[in-house]
Amino acid sequence: MSLRKTITIFSVLSLMVLIFTASAFGAAARKTPATSAAGTDSVGVVDRGEILNNHPGLEQVRQQLNNIARQKENEAKAAADRETDTARKAQAVQAKRMELAQEEQRLMAPIYRDCEQAVREVAVRKKLTLVLDKFVVLIGGVDITQDVIQQLSRKK
Repeated sequence: MSLRKTITIFSVLSLMVLIFTASAFGAAARKTPATSAAGTDSVGVVDRGEILNNHPGLEQVRQQLNNIARQKENEAKAAADRETDTARKAQAVQAKRMELAQEEQRLMAPIYRDCEQAVREVAVRKKLTLVLDKFVVLIGGVDITQDVIQQLSRKK
């Protein structure tokens, strides 16, 4: 085989590999959410804020927290008024803030648990292996936010 023929064959093969690689890369880059929804993607995305804001029990918890916050504020003012030392006043106010934070955590825990359980149930039903917050995902994933909201609505 002549050198010219060998170089030509090598050039053609190299060009074919280059074209194949470029077309494969282009196909991967063109993957759309529509193809993801068709079942080729096992990653789900959710808007946790939207899910939380649509929880059926959230408004009641917010009202309870507002009432507790007013109560703790009044208690903090009363405790601060009893103290003459500025440092002790600050400690009394800080203690009431900590109590409010603990109450908020206690009241919100069931809401967070419900949201997480609804995400898990929807993920299992849709055969998703991973669910991420949609704000950390640039491209891809199946948005299941509305499905999770519907799941929460069915439970209450």
